[in-house]
Amino acid sequence: MTIDDMQHAELVAAQPGRSAYIDESGSFGFDFTKEGTSLYYVVCAVIVNNTNIPAIESKVDELRSTLFGGKEMKSSAIGSNHSRRAKVLTELLLLDFQLIVMIADKRKFYEDSPLTEYKSVFKKFLNQRLYDAMYLAYPKLKIIEDEYGTDEFQQGYRSYVQEHRPTSNIFDDYDFDYADSKNSNIVQIADIMAGSVMQHLLDSGAPDVLRIFQGRIADVVKFPDDYEIYKPSTKPTEHDNAIYQLACKCATDYINENRNSEDEEIRLRSLFLRLLLYNVRMYSSSRYVHSGEIVQELSRLTEKRVTKDFLYRRIIAPLRDDGVLIASSAHGYKIPTRAADIATYVNQTASVVGPMLSRIEKCRSQIQKATDSQLDILDDPALTGYRRFFGDY
Repeated sequence: MTIDDMQHAELVAAQPGRSAYIDESGSFGFDFTKEGTSLYYVVCAVIVNNTNIPAIESKVDELRSTLFGGKEMKSSAIGSNHSRRAKVLTELLLLDFQLIVMIADKRKFYEDSPLTEYKSVFKKFLNQRLYDAMYLAYPKLKIIEDEYGTDEFQQGYRSYVQEHRPTSNIFDDYDFDYADSKNSNIVQIADIMAGSVMQHLLDSGAPDVLRIFQGRIADVVKFPDDYEIYKPSTKPTEHDNAIYQLACKCATDYINENRNSEDEEIRLRSLFLRLLLYNVRMYSSSRYVHSGEIVQELSRLTEKRVTKDFLYRRIIAPLRDDGVLIASSAHGYKIPTRAADIATYVNQTASVVGPMLSRIEKCRSQIQKATDSQLDILDDPALTGYRRFFGDY
C-alpha cells in the first residue's frame, strides 16, 4: 500500500457512516405501444447518516399513521392527487437526508442506440451511472436492500457494485458495499421520491421534487446526457449554444476521465462540476452558485478543510488549467451558457490583472530610468510573455 493509498484510506475512514436506500419508478420495456410501458425510468437513492436512522424511522412511522392510514408509504397510493403529494413532500422536507436521482429517458436511448438488445445494455448503463454518482459523492457508504427481496434492477446493481467496488480496507471490509438486508421505513421515502419525480415528468402540474429538494440533492444523473437548459433567460445569440455545449462537454469529459481517481482533490473537482451542471440543467441558466454555498456543500462530502481560498486555488484554478470552462462573477460560479458569461469572467479577471500589470510596467520604467536603461527587470527569458504584453516585440 502506497502513501497515497494510506492517505486516501484515512480520508474515507474519517467520513461519517452513511447508508443508502434505493427505490425506482418505471419499467425496463421498450414497446411504447404496450400499456404500462413507461417513457422514463427513475432511480432514487436516499442517503442518511447512520446516527439519524432511528429518528427518521420513527418519523416515517408517524407519517404512515397520519397520512397513509397506518399502511406502507407508497407513491402509487397518492397517484395524481397533487395536493396530497405536496403535503407528504412537505413533511419529508423536515427529515435529514440527501438524495441522488437518476432519470433515464428511454425514448432517447431507444432512438439513439444502434443496438438491438436494448434491455440488457440499458440496465448496464444505468448501473454504471448510478455507481459513479454514488461512489463519487459517498466513497464510504452501505447500501441497504429491502428484506423482502429486490427487483430486477437492484439485483443487477448489487452485482455491479460487488464487481467494481474498490479494494477492501485493512479490516478486510469494503467501504462502499451492500449491508445485511433489513426491512426499513426509509426505503419508503425513496419510493415516494422516485414516484414523485416520475409524476412531474409525466404531468408538469405535479409537485417538482427536484426544485423542492434542490438543497438536498447531491446529484441528478440524466441518461442519455443532454444539455438542455432548465429555464433560458434571454434571447440567445448565434454563439451562445456553441459555448454552452462546449462548456458542458468539457465538464462531463473531466468527470468521466477521472471517474476512477482516488485523489481527494480530483474527487472534489468532479463534485464541484456536478454541482454546477445540476444548477444549470435543473435550476437556472443564469444563476451563479455562490462560493459560500459551494464550500458548504463540498465540506459536507469530505474531511478536508474546504475554504474559499482552497476552492479557488485547489479546485477552480486546476480545472481551468485543464481547459474546463467556468464562468465567474461577484455572485459566484456557473457553467457558461452564453457569450456574455465568458465576457463577465474576462472582465472580472482583467479588473484584477490589469492594475497588477500596470504596477509592473511602472516599476520597470522607474528602474530603467535609474540605471540609464542598463537594467531591464523583464530580461529573464521566463518573462518573455510580459515583454510581449508591453509591446517590446
